[in-house]
Amino acid sequence: MTLEREELRDDWTVAISGEQLPEGAPADIAGRSIRATVPGQVHTDLEREGLLPDPTFDRNEEAAKWVGRADWTYRRTVDVAPRGAERVDLVCEGLDTVAELSLDGVVVGSTRNMHRRYRFDLNDLPGTAGERELEILFESPYREAGRVAAKAGAMPGPYDEPFPYVRKTASNFGWDWGLTAVTSGPWRPVAIERWSTARLAEVKPLVDVDAGEGVLDAHVAVERSGMNDLDQDGEDDDLVLVVTVSGATADGGTTRQRSRAQLTPKDDEVVVTVRVPEVQRWWPRGYGDQHLYDVTVELQTVDGEVLDRRTSRTGFRSARIDTADDAVGKPFTIVVNGTPIDVRGVNWIPDDVIVSRVDRARVSARLRVAAELGTNLVRVWGGGVYESGDFYEVCDELGLLVWQDFAFACSAYPEIEPIRSEVVAEARDNVARLARHPSLVVWNGNNENIWLHDVDGWAETLGDRGWGLDYYLDLLPTIVDAVDPSRFYTVASPWSGSESLPANDVDHETHHSWDVWNRLSDDHYRDSVPRFVSEFGWQAPPAWRTLREAVTDEPLRVDSPGVVHHQKAADGMAKLARGIAPRFGEVDPADLDRWLYLTQLQQARAIATGVEHWRTHWPRNTGVVVWQLNDLWPVSSWSAIDSAGRLKPLAHELRRLYDDVLLTIRPVDGLAVGVRTVEGPSADGASVDGASVDGTSAVRPGGADHDGPAASAAGVAGPGDTLSSDVPEEGLAASGPGDTGVGSDTLSLEVPAHDQVERSLGVSPGAFGHSPIEVAVRSTRTGHDSVVRVRRMSVTGVILAEATLPVRLSSAGVAVVALPESVGVLDDPTRELVVADMDWRRAVWTGAPDKDVQWETARFRATVTPAPDGDGHDLTVEAASVVRDLLVQPDRLAPTGTVDRGFMTLLPGERVDFRLRGLTDEQARLVVDAPVLTTLDEHLR
Repeated sequence: MTLEREELRDDWTVAISGEQLPEGAPADIAGRSIRATVPGQVHTDLEREGLLPDPTFDRNEEAAKWVGRADWTYRRTVDVAPRGAERVDLVCEGLDTVAELSLDGVVVGSTRNMHRRYRFDLNDLPGTAGERELEILFESPYREAGRVAAKAGAMPGPYDEPFPYVRKTASNFGWDWGLTAVTSGPWRPVAIERWSTARLAEVKPLVDVDAGEGVLDAHVAVERSGMNDLDQDGEDDDLVLVVTVSGATADGGTTRQRSRAQLTPKDDEVVVTVRVPEVQRWWPRGYGDQHLYDVTVELQTVDGEVLDRRTSRTGFRSARIDTADDAVGKPFTIVVNGTPIDVRGVNWIPDDVIVSRVDRARVSARLRVAAELGTNLVRVWGGGVYESGDFYEVCDELGLLVWQDFAFACSAYPEIEPIRSEVVAEARDNVARLARHPSLVVWNGNNENIWLHDVDGWAETLGDRGWGLDYYLDLLPTIVDAVDPSRFYTVASPWSGSESLPANDVDHETHHSWDVWNRLSDDHYRDSVPRFVSEFGWQAPPAWRTLREAVTDEPLRVDSPGVVHHQKAADGMAKLARGIAPRFGEVDPADLDRWLYLTQLQQARAIATGVEHWRTHWPRNTGVVVWQLNDLWPVSSWSAIDSAGRLKPLAHELRRLYDDVLLTIRPVDGLAVGVRTVEGPSADGASVDGASVDGTSAVRPGGADHDGPAASAAGVAGPGDTLSSDVPEEGLAASGPGDTGVGSDTLSLEVPAHDQVERSLGVSPGAFGHSPIEVAVRSTRTGHDSVVRVRRMSVTGVILAEATLPVRLSSAGVAVVALPESVGVLDDPTRELVVADMDWRRAVWTGAPDKDVQWETARFRATVTPAPDGDGHDLTVEAASVVRDLLVQPDRLAPTGTVDRGFMTLLPGERVDFRLRGLTDEQARLVVDAPVLTTLDEHLR
């Protein structure tokens, strides 16, 4: 017989257990059973029955904390009759967390790890084989943590919560962006599986590409029932494995390749290799298509009876991480199919505090937005969960590379039992489970634990006790090597590649940039060029509607108790205030609208400063991963998408920053004037000549080249800002010679001879002088031939000087274009700005903080019309003056209101189109009024 699976989704109840109720629990909950959702966690059922207020609403968090202190019992009747099968197993895909399972009071097994799967053999249990009562008793995670803590001793960490002592989602216990809601329950499916002879215990399809041929090595482990001696010779019979790979060919046909292997009774593991000629490769988003192949693994008897079958999809690609020593230190370059990837990433946290509520539809929505913003890598952070199969399947489909942390974050972790054994089982289970996904390229040992151990002086508290280092340096890499040697393992994030160097060294491998935001202004992002920035960020509150739906304080102020409660970062409200004050001035706490606008603008400006600086110093820097993409409740945080799925203005800014071609104005970093080029590998992986990473001229076959490290911008150009506009060509228009637009691709730059530069500028060499700013263009994939038009303008829109400079890009790289003094030096920083336009792209620079710039009142005409295609409404804004940082917020009119752009800066005579969705005709007509449509000058008066 073929393995049969029956998921146990219905007819569950849950009840609180124990004689004494936790403090804060409602008195009428004792002895009461309620309907339970499985998969699920108990918070959801308690909320549905009115026994628990929504912990994410207002300040209900405190009133809901008792749930995590209680024990909970789930029950249902289950049929364990074999129905002709030799084995009956109870399979639990995920139990949260400390549980004892029993049938009619007979203990089946116990668990203490949310992050792994469990299987229990029911065959030898006493009692009848028919209907039995299944009971799962979940013990309070706090009680388990207390027992382990008593043995392990104090573990240093950021919060007064015991998450290091229990293998459970760390952020359940609260974080600097998350509330405390300690969950319990069967959070992933529970099932009965019936099977005979043998089953597929583990299938790991590992892929590679060899000379254009796809190679799939299916590592298969089987479990035998022990009752399949059909020929009565005293030992189990042989088994057959058949592995089939099928998919589309380049000419539109179909390929189907198959391999077989026979297992003797002594074999429980085998590797079956399938080769696919002329395979179509899987590429990261932006580098090629995401070709996926169907993989079927069948376990059969020698007579051809199918005993078990697994189906999945995978993609063929090669992947490695280049960390070889270079002239600066150690890079961290992700290479896929021989091509170095310009990583533009986001950090991912659990998308709901009740993580079982996150279904495929929500995962797909979040990740599709990330892809639309230009993201090509998602880092799954170590304080959350190993995500569902849905998550990685969507990443495979979208071409989003995955960096996966092991579940260790920001704390010391005990190395004693039972924790160590659970870590082993958890790691082996998840490395095997995720091995089939081509998107997965990196396993990471922990988040910040080694760095914090060193900088926060944990050694004084720990003495000679283990704190997790053995996991990261020995145990986890050994498991990855044994279970999935095709993946790269890095010890930590951040990590310098050596215990002899500080973990967060900017010149070696990965870096977290948190001095900016915590202590420094965002212009300090320009102080260094880390090799790969795996975390950096700046906070802002959620969208107006999201905050308004979560907090009912009246009047709603910046310092309202509910608003402050929905901010979990240490000194977070003060850091937001300190961030906006130098640029925009102080905000009256009563003026919530001004605070929302300016904090969201500051978030976009800050992230732009970092990304522009680092991306235009490629290949010394090969990746940026912003903290963070998403939220798990309505909160002021570093996210680009709030918990309701609404895009903050930062999300729209990421679309520009993560484009294949990035145009920016930046402070001069001390390099030669004119036009210079840093070239590197093209999209097909071919290399070109250029400069070495340390700035010396060199030719490095097969390698990428880069100019010298950036000098500090301090004192060069003052508190200048760059914020560009990226809109489709038809969306931004101007009359006469002011035509401008946004949205093309640029790659590496071909340097014209100096006399060609002179002719193109129409100026003498001396006219370059000493401009404190320059234009930089980062181009990722293909050649590009264009010009950049640079104008120095008054705040009234009068052109004071302009220059047109050539940008001819032959392959991937960075172009740095020096500016003549006529456009690069501001006579009056309070009344002038510099605007650079190339193709559809725009960069804007001011030489003084916005609060000191004498911005005039924005004058424009705004009209709303039904969209010709019936998909919403079109808002057209035509500028009669300089319109700085125009923002449209349709969520203020309707919960469903959305817009396709963030902050936009227009010059006199220009026009921009916005697409509005989710509004009625009557609501759409109100978009043109403040505060729905607003500009920077309104918030500086």
